[in-house]
Amino acid sequence: MAFVVCKINLCESQIMRVSGVSLISGIEKYRDTKVEIEGYIVHICGVDGKKMKLMTDSGEIIKIIPKDSLGSFDESFYKKRVKVQGIVKESRIEKSEIDKIEKDVALLCHIDHTPCKDSAWVNNQIKKGTAENMSQQDIEKLREKMRQTGKDYISVITIVAEKVEVIEEIKN
Repeated sequence: MAFVVCKINLCESQIMRVSGVSLISGIEKYRDTKVEIEGYIVHICGVDGKKMKLMTDSGEIIKIIPKDSLGSFDESFYKKRVKVQGIVKESRIEKSEIDKIEKDVALLCHIDHTPCKDSAWVNNQIKKGTAENMSQQDIEKLREKMRQTGKDYISVITIVAEKVEVIEEIKN
């Protein structure tokens, strides 16, 4: 006779329904766990559609990427309330990386704070003369976030989506 014991967050078949506040404040508990979360898609990467910006009901931002590295998200998710199921990952942007970004005057993706891959948009900002100011504003936001959290890094929470389901349209 065998007994199988499993904690909810360790069982592959179990999905933990989680709020944005819980996910972000308890990332240590949720990392590498299958979760379900709801929110609004407020941005889809225009370069390759491989990342979406999900805003939770309480305003947290969570990066959503497809499970299949060759996949991309359909633009129809934009401005929709969605339910996302997938595995939670955390990456960190260390203070030294932020210093390098500042030195390079890089324009950042507002989903995950990495240098933006949309070269046409970046070049347009450089031509307009707004790139340096935009870069500095992004750096200041990251540094302020580090001050608020008391950490020497920025945590980027990502869900590797296995399923994304539209729940409703955003009402304007």
